[in-house]
Amino acid sequence: MKRSINHKRYSGYPEELSLLKGFKVVGVGCGDIDKEGATSIMLMNDHNVAVDLNITDEGTYISEFYALTEDFIPRTYEDD
Repeated sequence: MKRSINHKRYSGYPEELSLLKGFKVVGVGCGDIDKEGATSIMLMNDHNVAVDLNITDEGTYISEFYALTEDFIPRTYEDD
């Protein structure tokens, strides 16, 4: 099952980014937001919680926080 991750546009308030304290960059790549090319940065903390930061020409988008397995695969909880 492929997991769909919702993204919201960063509104410019620093409080939104303060939630990312303690997260480290674990991956950088290309993605898309609403069919627009984006630079995608995956951040993860020590508890295997991840969040995606996507940067486009139109703005910056932050995904919902999600859990990862030790192999950096989004956890589905179907097998638990």
